[in-house]
Amino acid sequence: MAKLPERSDFPAGTEFVIYEFDVPLACVPRGEAGEGSAWFNWYGGKPRPYAVERLKVDNNWPADSFEQWAALVKASL
Repeated sequence: MAKLPERSDFPAGTEFVIYEFDVPLACVPRGEAGEGSAWFNWYGGKPRPYAVERLKVDNNWPADSFEQWAALVKASL
């Protein structure tokens, strides 16, 4: 079984996003020098690269908290 992520597993500046009501996404900064960010889909408890082009204005939103986001990861296991 996959281990649930903890807030400390992510670098500062990580954005936690909910896509289509039940898919937990994380936008992780790539470095302090501003090299951009990488998106990951955590549905199922394991991070997989996510194509950010799928996001539209009305199909995603910031999670209210890390706990709300982590609850979606847990529900997807």
